[in-house]
Amino acid sequence: MKTKKRSLTAVASEGPPYAPPIYTPLAGKKALSALAPALDGIVEAELVTVRMDVEAATYAALGVVGFVSSPDVRARFARLPREEFDISHLDELELACFAALHALAEARAAGALATDARLPVALVTEAMEVEARMQALCEYQLGDDPAIKPELDRLRPGTGHRDLANDLLGYARIYELCADVVKADSKLYRPGDAARARELAGAMIQKLSTALTPKAREAYDRYVRVWTLLCQRYDEVRAAGLWLWRKNARAQERFPSLFAAGRPNVGRSRKEAPTGGEGDEGDEGGESGGSGGGEQPGGTAGPEEVSESPA
Repeated sequence: MKTKKRSLTAVASEGPPYAPPIYTPLAGKKALSALAPALDGIVEAELVTVRMDVEAATYAALGVVGFVSSPDVRARFARLPREEFDISHLDELELACFAALHALAEARAAGALATDARLPVALVTEAMEVEARMQALCEYQLGDDPAIKPELDRLRPGTGHRDLANDLLGYARIYELCADVVKADSKLYRPGDAARARELAGAMIQKLSTALTPKAREAYDRYVRVWTLLCQRYDEVRAAGLWLWRKNARAQERFPSLFAAGRPNVGRSRKEAPTGGEGDEGDEGGESGGSGGGEQPGGTAGPEEVSESPA
C-alpha cells in the first residue's frame, strides 16, 4: 500500500488536472459523522462482505473523486435524468472514501481485523472439505459463465477463518442460483452441501465474533457499513461514468473496478488451508476477494492514470 500512496502523492504534487483529494484523519472523522444517518439506514441484508484490500480500493476510488468532482465532469453527470442517476452518489463519494479509511483505521486499532480466536479443529477441517468440493464443482461447471465468473474470481483468493466462512456462504449462494447445473454434476455434487456450508459458516462466524471485545465488534460493524456505503456510491458513479464515457477508449481507466484495485496480491488458487484449526487469522485490514465493489475483475488502471481531459 505504501507504493500506491506514494504514487498518488507524486501525482498530486505534479499538479494533474484532476488530482485526488488528500485524506487526513480529521477529515475521515468528520466524514464518518456526516454519513452516520446513511450508515444507520443500511439494513442487514444490504451489508457487503469485506473481501479485498479496502485501503487500495478506497484510494482508487479517491482518484476517481478527483476526476468527477471537477466542474466540467460533474456537469455531465448532472445532466443525466434524475430518475436514472442520483447526483448525491457523486457528491457523497469523497465523504464515503474518507469515512472508509477512518473506519478501517479504527477497526484495526480496536483489534477487529485480527484475531487469534481458536476454532475447533473438526469445525475447520469439515469447513475446508466442504468449501474445496463446492469450489471445484463451481469452477468446473460455471467457470465460463459470464454471470458467475466474477463471483468465482472474488471467492478464489484469500486466507483465514473469516475468509473461509464467507467463501462457504458465497458458494452456497451460487449453488442456489445455478441449482440445475450444480445438481447435474455426478462427481462432486452432494445434496446437503449448500445447507451444511451455511451451518459451518454460521458456527465459525459466531465463534469469531464472540472472541472480539464489544468495542471491536462495534468497530467492525461500522467498518462493514462504511464499506457497503462506499460500494453503493461508487458502483452508481462508475456505471453512469462508463456510459457517459462509453466512446472513450480509456473509460475503464477513468472508472476502475474496485475489485481489480483491491485484489489481494497473495491468494489461494485452489484454497490453501488456513493455518490449522487453531491458527491465527491474521490482519484482515485488507481482506481478500469477495463481494463488494460489484464490478467484474479486469486489468483496470490505478487512480493515478485518471488525469486526462474529460473529452
